Amino acid sequence: MSNKNIARELALTTAENLADEIIFKTATTLLEDTIKSIPFASLITGSIESYTKFRTLKEQKQLLAFIQEAENINVRFIEKFFKDKDNLELGLEVLGILDQTYLEKQARMIGRATFLFKGLEISKQESDKYMYIITKLNNYLITLIENLYTEFSLNSSEKIISMPLPNMDLISFGFVKKLSDGSWFAEAQNSSHDDYEVHDDFIYFYENIFKD
Repeated sequence: MSNKNIARELALTTAENLADEIIFKTATTLLEDTIKSIPFASLITGSIESYTKFRTLKEQKQLLAFIQEAENINVRFIEKFFKDKDNLELGLEVLGILDQTYLEKQARMIGRATFLFKGLEISKQESDKYMYIITKLNNYLITLIENLYTEFSLNSSEKIISMPLPNMDLISFGFVKKLSDGSWFAEAQNSSHDDYEVHDDFIYFYENIFKD
């Protein structure tokens, strides 16, 4: 690169940095002026600080749970994962997914799913599906998944369970499917209106990603 081009790039970088600094200072001043004009501003700023600390602690907690689970599966997996430049985009994607979670169990599941994908045991499409499901989980759905697996275990040979009031999330995740009346499936011939088939995808998810 010529000296002229280097000088131009340095000038552009300096200009961008100055612009960023001016914008930041302007935004900060506007925020401070706005807060000063609001009654009980100290309560508002205190809430902002508390929320910021909460966000930081939550992110650290989730990242730590993710790292610990991945390391439990394979020592130094995380170190190798983030040092590999080929994983840069995936690493940012994983961090973004972690940011959408709040339960440590979710972070551990993300660690397992990441390891399975990098080990070529699941495809990118399957990984994306499992990551989506993980981000949608809460304590209520986690309990339902535990109950579903327990009921499935009682009749694992037929994979048919009775669900009078099925949860729509379990259906949308593809974990269970309603057996149609008059279905050609042999196991559906004597089924009731409340019978659902448990998919293999649910069993794989539970045993390889969900279960601690």
